[in-house]
Amino acid sequence: MLGKNSRNVGGIGLDTLLMAIAFKVQALPPNSVYQVLIGKRTATTLFFAFSNNLTAYFGLYPKLAKDAWMSYTQNVAEYISVEAIFRQNDQINYMHLLVDDILQKRNGLIIPSHHHKHHLAFKLLLQVLSNIQAENPHYSPIVQDLEVQQLIKDFISMAKSADAPQAGLQAITKSLHQQLAKELSAFPDQAALIFLEQFEGAKLPAQTLEQVAENHQISKRAVVITQQALMDQIYQNWVSGHTLGAETQWLQIFAQGVFNQFPIWNQTTQDTLNLINQGWSLQKIADRRRLKLSTITEHIIEITLSFPLIIQPIVVEELNLKDISPLVSQEPDENYESFKARFGEKDYWLYRYWHIVYQKGAHDDRLA
Repeated sequence: MLGKNSRNVGGIGLDTLLMAIAFKVQALPPNSVYQVLIGKRTATTLFFAFSNNLTAYFGLYPKLAKDAWMSYTQNVAEYISVEAIFRQNDQINYMHLLVDDILQKRNGLIIPSHHHKHHLAFKLLLQVLSNIQAENPHYSPIVQDLEVQQLIKDFISMAKSADAPQAGLQAITKSLHQQLAKELSAFPDQAALIFLEQFEGAKLPAQTLEQVAENHQISKRAVVITQQALMDQIYQNWVSGHTLGAETQWLQIFAQGVFNQFPIWNQTTQDTLNLINQGWSLQKIADRRRLKLSTITEHIIEITLSFPLIIQPIVVEELNLKDISPLVSQEPDENYESFKARFGEKDYWLYRYWHIVYQKGAHDDRLA
């Protein structure tokens, strides 16, 4: 996406955000990074992204041509820093902040269709509660997605207090506004404003993507990244419950409901997870689903990146461990051959699992 934050180099329009990314990853294999940027959802690419702290970049440029990316990696030598890339831009401070800080909050592991629905769910929740607070029953939903509408309808029904439904909803509306203000205080003011301008209240219309980009003199891509990143971090906080108090525990229920309805991964990975939760072995799952065992283990890696403890029972049985604490605390073997020398002839996915849980450490509830 060209436009603002772009200039012309070598006869083509330059996306300065992409150039900044190319600068930051120049020590890594460019083809592997390319697979991350277009969102190639294989265990190898997902593991590479996680191992190199690139999950925020996953799927960021789904339509990026490979030759275009290679030209960026070749031109990166012209610059001495990320600041130099944005130097001719009036928004150098914000764009530098976007690349170095805000973008890192984005969870690229969420499949695009569900990433969008997570966003829509929060948009609609805010609109519904705002109109309830304003006692305005007549409004048009800002979100037309029927699945999202049903999710919010079911949640509102559940949230109503049996003895005083209106008072109950007024209370959670107030607590949501207070919690949102608390969450946004952790971000730069401009990023928080870009995030808030997309929402519609009872008396406040939402701004379009074009309007927000024009207001802040940044590209539409930069707006989308900002809004995604803040939304992902807020959901992360709520799913884990780390920032919630007694009055806002309902937000954890809401966030978990959103992720249950619209999982991070696609349906085939979810089907594998459902059978794992029923205690099925990986080989039995492969046989039942008529898939290669290697396909099932790809699903395992995808699940492990966000929820490693779900896979723990399989790992401890395969490696004859009491629990996975040795894998969390001890640096992984240098290579797969050393791993096999330690544990015997074990599948490669187990070696990757060790790397993932070691890198996550105590942050096993981190979704990316």
